[in-house]
Amino acid sequence: MPNEKPPIPYAVGKGNRPKVEEVIDYCLDGDLKQSALSFAAYMREEKMPFKICTSTTRSQRAVYGGGVICNIIVFAEEDWDHVDIANQGDPAYWTVAPNLYYLDKYREAIISEKLQISFNGRIWWCTNGAHKDRKGSCNPDKPCSGGRDLTIFGDGYDGICMWGWPAIKNPNEATIEKIKRLLDLERTARDDASKTEK
Repeated sequence: MPNEKPPIPYAVGKGNRPKVEEVIDYCLDGDLKQSALSFAAYMREEKMPFKICTSTTRSQRAVYGGGVICNIIVFAEEDWDHVDIANQGDPAYWTVAPNLYYLDKYREAIISEKLQISFNGRIWWCTNGAHKDRKGSCNPDKPCSGGRDLTIFGDGYDGICMWGWPAIKNPNEATIEKIKRLLDLERTARDDASKTEK
């Protein structure tokens, strides 16, 4: 069929390191595709492009100031057999997880600008924490074993992986605008922290 999308394998491999836009185009359709592409374009324009960070082509991250500032994961309908959080027949979707390490520095702006958002997507629990039903092969003797506790916008999360943040699934336009503003505030806070350390 001439209009059929070329397949993008789930696993990263030699010659298989697609850009996030290619993954979005392959996995999503309609409004979801347009919103995800628009967000990826914004991140690229702001000098925070997404790049593959794991063994799967579906997960990518953006870095700023020496650390991850945002993750994006895009799932196609056929990805259910690769992922423990997806089930056969699940629709395609995408998640975005802003990494807000300096949240306390701009808490007043969050309140005054009403930037609170709800995390309704993937939460990466520590595989050696209280949520033992999670898959993973992390070493229980690592100092991060058990994960960390986070309070974000008044919501508490216990035992989250040191490398993961709660995510928003299929964010709408209003939520995406809030995420962009939060990332802007996070960048400023990271820049300020970097100046203080020098």
